[in-house]
Amino acid sequence: MTFTSVRRSLPAAGIAAVLVAGAIGLGASGAQAASLGTLDVSPATGTDTSGMTLTTSGACPGPATNLIVSVTGSGFPSDGKVVVSNSPISTYQTSSAGGIVVPLTETMRDYANEAGFQTLQGRYDFTLTCRGAFGSATYGDFGSPIWFTSNTAYQNTDPAGSVAATTTTLTAAPASPVVEGTSVKLTAAVAPATAAGTVQFKDGTQALGGPVAVSAGTASLTTGALAAGGHSLTAEFTPSDASAYAPSASAALPYTVKVKPPTVVSAPKVTGTAKVGSTVTCSATFNGATSYTYAWLRDGTAIGGATARTRALVAADYTHKLACRVTAGNSGGNTTATSPAVTVALGPALKNTARPSTTGTAKAGKRLTAKPGSWTPAAASYTYVWKRDGHAIRGGTHSTYLLTRTDKGHLITVTVTAKRSGYANGTATSRSVRVG
Repeated sequence: MTFTSVRRSLPAAGIAAVLVAGAIGLGASGAQAASLGTLDVSPATGTDTSGMTLTTSGACPGPATNLIVSVTGSGFPSDGKVVVSNSPISTYQTSSAGGIVVPLTETMRDYANEAGFQTLQGRYDFTLTCRGAFGSATYGDFGSPIWFTSNTAYQNTDPAGSVAATTTTLTAAPASPVVEGTSVKLTAAVAPATAAGTVQFKDGTQALGGPVAVSAGTASLTTGALAAGGHSLTAEFTPSDASAYAPSASAALPYTVKVKPPTVVSAPKVTGTAKVGSTVTCSATFNGATSYTYAWLRDGTAIGGATARTRALVAADYTHKLACRVTAGNSGGNTTATSPAVTVALGPALKNTARPSTTGTAKAGKRLTAKPGSWTPAAASYTYVWKRDGHAIRGGTHSTYLLTRTDKGHLITVTVTAKRSGYANGTATSRSVRVG
């Protein structure tokens, strides 16, 4: 008679799990690590020979690089049986929610056979422990049970229906909108208040910090790191005992963070020569500004129409205190700053651009008329001094001069003084004419 030996071939990970189960089984389940969340057991119902996949409700904490999965329940050792050995997390796929997807390489029937029993019954708890590649440090567990309602059939819900539903409600203070950098306190209220566990606060799919323990039905997190823009905030409750309480998640809370108003980098100041006829500039630097408006102030009062960055100083500014006010804005608001005041000085003397002249016949008894010439800026008024051989003639202060016998044979000129408010006077003298 010929006997054929039939041997089941196990995948490498399964073989490794069996080989190291005895060595590290106690370390995996006996660490009493903090609860990080739940495991989704898929499919929800199956048989003792069904393949199963475990998916964590979130990611392992940052220091963890490896994971171990164990199972406890009727027939298995009290400290559990390792069903996935110490394995790098990076070898597994992730779910859309950021969880770790761990396919089991053997069935519950296989694990029972390896543990030396035949009857699967009642509740069995899977625990996924986040840990390092070496040593005994662990960083928390994900866990969920299944129930065998017969030796061959299981389901991932308690057939006795003892799991209590929970609700999670999220609030934020201060209320939206807030300015970028504001400290925002997120509070999750979990009902019933007797439900122990943790809350993971999220901004969209991004976790805000780590899980926060629930105390007396509430968990809170304060953050000042919300960036400018719109946010969708949620709170996800994970029970410590999944057999007693169901997980729950809050409705999304819309939250708006506005850009911080501009800040002053260099305060406004009036630059340039502060005297009539000159142009001065309002110089300032702000951080975060997208727009600027300007106002010029005379003795603290806004000057009508003076809203440019520069200002040409006029006679009305002379002797007065001049300052500029800058308002820098962005979508978050406005910031206003005012420069120190400067006193506006007298403008330069009027400049003669076309020399004064005289008209008329240069003879005794005849009248000469002064032409003031051209000036810049334009003069508002003129005064005259007629001179004989360079000396002022008494009474010769009009725009015309009647020549006398005394003037005969002498040189006659007229000196014109040009005047304009806010400017120093300008003077110029005509060419001389000899009286015949």
